[in-house]
Amino acid sequence: DEKIVDYKALLTGTSRNCGGGMSPWNTWISCEEYENGQCWQIEPDPNKLNHNSPKATLLGGLSGGEYETVAVDNTNKNKPIFFTTEDKSNGELRRFEADGNGWEALHVGGQTTYLEFLDGNRFQ
Repeated sequence: DEKIVDYKALLTGTSRNCGGGMSPWNTWISCEEYENGQCWQIEPDPNKLNHNSPKATLLGGLSGGEYETVAVDNTNKNKPIFFTTEDKSNGELRRFEADGNGWEALHVGGQTTYLEFLDGNRFQ
C-alpha cells in the first residue's frame, strides 16, 4: 500500500546536510554542505545489514567539500558512475567510477576524476 508506518532519523552527527541522491541499490546518499563536508551512505531498509550504520563514502574524497547533491549513471551495472556537485561558485564537479555495485562500491576502490575547463570553451 506504500503507507508510511514509521519515521526516524537515520543519520546524525553530521553538519548542514543539503541534497543527496538515491544509489542504484536503493540506499540514500546525503551530502554535507560545509567546507570539509562528506557524502554519507544510509541504508533505509531495516531488514538490511547496514541499516543504522551510515558511513562516509569515497565520493567526498580526503579533503571533503561543500556538497550539494549526487547523481548516478548506472548504464554499466558493474561500474556505476557517481557525480557530485559543490554549492559554491568555484566548486568542483567530481566523477567517481565505482569498482562494483552495492554498499561497498562507495567505500572501497574506484576512481575519482574532475571536470576540467580548458581554453576556448573546451572541457575534459
